[in-house]
Amino acid sequence: MDQLRAEVARLRDVVGPDEKSYVQLRADVWSARDAVIGAEAEMGLLKGQVRSLQAEVARAMKEQQWVKDEVLLRIKSWRTYLRRLVLKIRRMLLK
Repeated sequence: MDQLRAEVARLRDVVGPDEKSYVQLRADVWSARDAVIGAEAEMGLLKGQVRSLQAEVARAMKEQQWVKDEVLLRIKSWRTYLRRLVLKIRRMLLK
């Protein structure tokens, strides 16, 4: 009996697991494949969101630079205007 059990064990080592194990293995492979497909779909969605956010950041940075340039331009023009006004008032007061 021990020799028969040893032979069955040796044959299982050569052949592999039994049919139930193959069925379970196949089910595990399918569920793993489905999980990978789902993860790839989620990754695609996330890549799309990242690209969209990158575009929004680029647009926001462009707008920020435009506002900064506009504000600086207006400050410079007001500064020039005020300097001229002060010089004009000074001249009027010195006369």
